[in-house]
Amino acid sequence: MPETTLPVDAVFFDIGNVLLRFDPKAVAAKMAWQLRRHPLKLAQYLWKTKTVDAIERGRMSAEQLYAVFRDEFGYKGSFPQFRDFWCDHFTLDRANFALLRRLTETKRVYLLSNTNALHYEYIKRRYAFPRHVHGAILSYELGLRKPEAAIYAAAVKLAGVEAARCLFIDDLEENVAAARRFGLQVIHHKKGHDLRRALAALGLVE
Repeated sequence: MPETTLPVDAVFFDIGNVLLRFDPKAVAAKMAWQLRRHPLKLAQYLWKTKTVDAIERGRMSAEQLYAVFRDEFGYKGSFPQFRDFWCDHFTLDRANFALLRRLTETKRVYLLSNTNALHYEYIKRRYAFPRHVHGAILSYELGLRKPEAAIYAAAVKLAGVEAARCLFIDDLEENVAAARRFGLQVIHHKKGHDLRRALAALGLVE
C-alpha cells in the first residue's frame, strides 16, 4: 500500500492480469501446440531474440511479426488468421472493469500497459474499457516499456498532476516497485488480491 496520504487525482490501470486475465504459460502452450513446437522453445525464442521487446516498443510491425512466425515456426495461416492466433487469449475481469467505470465518475483514469499494436487493436474491438478511460500510455506508441522510469514520467505528464497524486495498479512487482520509486502511489494486484478493498482503503470507492 502507498505510504503517502495525498489524495489520488489520477488512476492508471495496467491491462494484462488487471483488466484482462490471461495465463502466459497456457498461451505459450496453446500457440506451440498449433505450431507443433515445444512451448519452452517458443517462449525462449520470443524472449531471447527480443521479439517481444521489439513489438512492445513498436520497433516491429504486425506484418514483420507474422513473417517471423511464418518463416521461423512454419505458421501456415493467413495474416487475418494470425491476428486471432496472436490475440485470442484474454478474458475480461468484469469486477475490475466495473471498478474502473466507477472511478471514471470522480477521477481521471488511464491505461498504462506494455502491449503491442495487434493486441491493442484487438482489445479495442472486443472490450469496452478503452472507451471509458481518459487516455492511455502504451509501450508500442512511446517506444518505452515498464519498468523504465521514462514511461512513468510520460504517465504523470499525461495526467497533469504530481506523481504523488497518481495511483498505479499493476500485477508485476518490478513494475510496481519502479512506479513507487518514481513517486506514484501503487497497488500490487497479484493473484487473489481484492482490488475493491484496496481502493476502498484509499477512499476511492465504497
